[in-house]
Amino acid sequence: MQNLSMSIQVSNVNKFYGETQVLTDVSFDCPEGSVLVLLGPSGAGKSTLLRILNLLELASSGTLNINNTSFDFANTVPAKTGAALRTKVGMVFQQYHLWPHKTVLQNLIEAPVKVLKMDKPQAKKKAGEILEQLQLADKADAWPLQLSGGQQQRVAIARALMMSPEVLLFDEPTAALDPEITNQIVEIVKQLSNTGITQVIVTHEVDFAKKVASHVLYLENGNVVEFGDHTAFESPKTREFAQYLSH
Repeated sequence: MQNLSMSIQVSNVNKFYGETQVLTDVSFDCPEGSVLVLLGPSGAGKSTLLRILNLLELASSGTLNINNTSFDFANTVPAKTGAALRTKVGMVFQQYHLWPHKTVLQNLIEAPVKVLKMDKPQAKKKAGEILEQLQLADKADAWPLQLSGGQQQRVAIARALMMSPEVLLFDEPTAALDPEITNQIVEIVKQLSNTGITQVIVTHEVDFAKKVASHVLYLENGNVVEFGDHTAFESPKTREFAQYLSH
């Protein structure tokens, strides 16, 4: 019997690219509504693990239970299953991936109208509310290239929120952003956690992680070295995590 108060359960996940193993027996439980931060040096497997959580990558073996749906990677996972999952498990990419030839508003309503079959006036109303929430109401008709990096990041978050995801994944959301903009992203993550949405965030920035995380998973070379709640930042159980935090 799965524990349904767990939004995400990962068990014995392994990932190989050819002969190279990039994740080894990764297991963790992430409670519903929590903010799980994936920390670790470059090449630790953080982004690969994140992409497995919404089936953009398939693990070589192991199981995933997310949003009350179970996947056993010993079996083939059909492409349409991944597409269906991604309507409920949103992702904010490091490169934003905004359509340059569409306005901010058009970027936001594209997926809800095409994928969820939401009618256009309803989608526009929802987009207006989300842009207001993220302090972007005056940017609805702007083109992505007219926006700063921080504004593009918030538009990417807004676009993910248009699908009403129950889990939201972030890949390095503060990379290349200045401290003031990073603080805006901190506030957005906190606002979202108040709505009960589960968030998983890949970052290498310890200060950012400390501000947002309810839970932390520390990886090295594809292995889970430490997993715990926010108190792990103050009293790490492993020498490796303690050393990482002190850098």
